[in-house]
Amino acid sequence: MASGIRSQNLSIMLTDIQGYSATAANASREEVVELIRRHSQLMKPVIEFYGGTIIKSIGDAFLCTFPSATDAVICAIIIQLLLKEYNHKVKEEAKKLILRVVINSGDVSIEENDIFGNAVNITARMEALDCFPGGTIGISESTHLLMDRSEIVAEKIGPQNLKGVPEPVMVYKVPLEKQKLNQLPMQLLNLVEKVVNAKGSDVVPGSAQINEWAQSVGSFLKQTNWGDNLGKAQQQLGNIQKSLTRTFGKKTVTEQKKAFSDAPLSSRIKSGLIDMVIVLIMIVGMWVAWWLVQRAIFGPATVSDAAEMSSGDWDFREVNGEYVYVRPHGLIEWVVDVNVRYPFLLILAYFAFFWKIKQATPGQIAAGTAVVREDGSIIIPTAIALKRSAMFIVSCFTIFGLLMIFIGEKKTLYDKICQTRVVS
Repeated sequence: MASGIRSQNLSIMLTDIQGYSATAANASREEVVELIRRHSQLMKPVIEFYGGTIIKSIGDAFLCTFPSATDAVICAIIIQLLLKEYNHKVKEEAKKLILRVVINSGDVSIEENDIFGNAVNITARMEALDCFPGGTIGISESTHLLMDRSEIVAEKIGPQNLKGVPEPVMVYKVPLEKQKLNQLPMQLLNLVEKVVNAKGSDVVPGSAQINEWAQSVGSFLKQTNWGDNLGKAQQQLGNIQKSLTRTFGKKTVTEQKKAFSDAPLSSRIKSGLIDMVIVLIMIVGMWVAWWLVQRAIFGPATVSDAAEMSSGDWDFREVNGEYVYVRPHGLIEWVVDVNVRYPFLLILAYFAFFWKIKQATPGQIAAGTAVVREDGSIIIPTAIALKRSAMFIVSCFTIFGLLMIFIGEKKTLYDKICQTRVVS
């Protein structure tokens, strides 16, 4: 091999702006330069964050390489989301950026900061395919095989004949609307607004706006880690859902028997422990889901660096012994946040729903117990279900209501007041 030439397996990304030639032909030199600068300002921070190297920039086109196929495709998704929001805000058609992105993976030769080889040729030929119009992401089969397919959704298009390539190449599209992250959070939307409104020297790469943009993009992507965290949370919640579905599908005591006897204390304790575990898992799952959703939609609740703030009305105060900037909450976010932090309504709904619909919670179904009226009726009115649920929660915290099962009539406070009993 010649001196200075080395070979490496990389994912190659090629981007270009649809209709750029026509736009450039009908625009002034200053307008064309500004369009390219806006294009670079939106894309470069994301490419750099995902470990991409910009090999060359020719007018409207970027040629980049990535060590990871997964990072290359995720980078393309983030870029398209940024441009989608940018185009939504731009009124002049001539300023819109309709980007086509294609990615291929393979062995490339590197010499003096340039790349060449068959993998590069295939990438360039893919860019001309009609199946990848502006606004889309196209990938080759080699990229599809190398990327994390549990993290990214791709749809097969089929084999395509490429000029100068002897064998057809299987290609896929990456639909934005089917990805786990398919819209930008407020933190990045505000910065897109700044790019849209920037004029003259404010658009020049290296300005304060670009530095702020780069820091905020990196901060958001680090905080979300969107593919990994969201995927794990969805998997855990899916397992919980399947388990609850299987339990809920079993026949309860009231469906199996016509005559009941008071449930023994051991069965009641068993059902309570099972329900406690289920509720705790639901609460943790809700916390994780809200943590991800809140940051994806509204941005982080606190930041330590003023450059990371998405607006100027943050409060600077001490939180857990550290002075940080605290983002103000809107009404909807505040209501959801309070209910997530103090999930009384979730627990209330959990017990009331199952007592109303099945006369037994999943824990009681597993332990072979159920709740009926004092007169033996198995129909639990909604008001009674809610009242019993609320009193049960209060009794769990005060203990006294539960301890009444050991004295007098040996009935808990909530059963006594609601005129219900637990049977087996």
